[in-house]
Amino acid sequence: MRPRLRDLGFSIGEFPVGPLNRITDVDGLLVGHLSLISDVPSTIRTGVTVVNLLEDPYEKPISAGVFVLNGYGKSAGLIQVEELGQLETPVVLTNTLAVGFAFEGVVKNVLEGHPEARSVNPLVLECNDGFLNDITTVTIRPEHVIQAMNDSCRSFMLGSVGAGTGMVSFGYKGGIGSSSRIVTLAGRTGIIGALVLNNYGRPGDLRFLGKRVIAPSQIERFPGSIIVLLATDLPLTSRQLKRLCRHAMLALGRVGTPGYTSSGDICVALSTGLRWKKEGVFEVELISDSSKEFDALFAAAVDAVEESIYDSLLCSETMDGYKGRIEAIDPSFFTKGRY
Repeated sequence: MRPRLRDLGFSIGEFPVGPLNRITDVDGLLVGHLSLISDVPSTIRTGVTVVNLLEDPYEKPISAGVFVLNGYGKSAGLIQVEELGQLETPVVLTNTLAVGFAFEGVVKNVLEGHPEARSVNPLVLECNDGFLNDITTVTIRPEHVIQAMNDSCRSFMLGSVGAGTGMVSFGYKGGIGSSSRIVTLAGRTGIIGALVLNNYGRPGDLRFLGKRVIAPSQIERFPGSIIVLLATDLPLTSRQLKRLCRHAMLALGRVGTPGYTSSGDICVALSTGLRWKKEGVFEVELISDSSKEFDALFAAAVDAVEESIYDSLLCSETMDGYKGRIEAIDPSFFTKGRY
């Protein structure tokens, strides 16, 4: 197993991390992966990652917010989350051309439990893995999404797995990263967790502790995209979660890149601590934005996303694929100060 950032003796920020240092430190969340790696009949390096909820979100939707830094993307379901501030399905991550199949998988899953449903809003987000994966050979199927849901757990794998199987970041092998922070807001102690599907950044953009990391000697490629998922058990409204999304994206600049025209940089935040009753009212007392501790919440979100990006790089392994080889980042870049 490759090391995480904290295994190398580094930490980001001053907030303590949760027990697993993953988004699943937030109560009620599980993450599942399905990876597809094959060389016959095509070079396949792709997969599905699902952020699942223990309590049925279709029956009791949870509060959610969206922020799009740059909208070069083919996601499904974002506009209804933006409009209503609610999430009613698991969140699925996959590759660009598999969004429709993932959408179908979520619909099938919901209809199994709710045959009376006449409208379902699956949230499916994507990045393009077309360098390592022969993306035009669409191999993701609805049943893969359901399998990832069924295999979801708290201590999930990081790196080149699930939707992160074929991703590339800053010219290095990218993939799935995650981190969490323990925070206090209005007298309530809670968790804020992050999960990234990291496929963004050009070679030479990467920064660590504010300094440039030596660029890999690899072919130049398009700047890619990144999907950021945030979760908390604190009862935040959709508007408050949207604020959290906006601040969390500051982590992208810390790690590198100004945000490119052809990069899809999207953040979705959800609160398991704020669910809707059928009558359309909240079940808990809300937290006022006037709390000065919101500043700490913003800082914790940025720290968690930054660490998630580093972990997605560190935990990913060198991979040969459709258009060539992508090397894993050398951990000594961090430990020996080669930046």
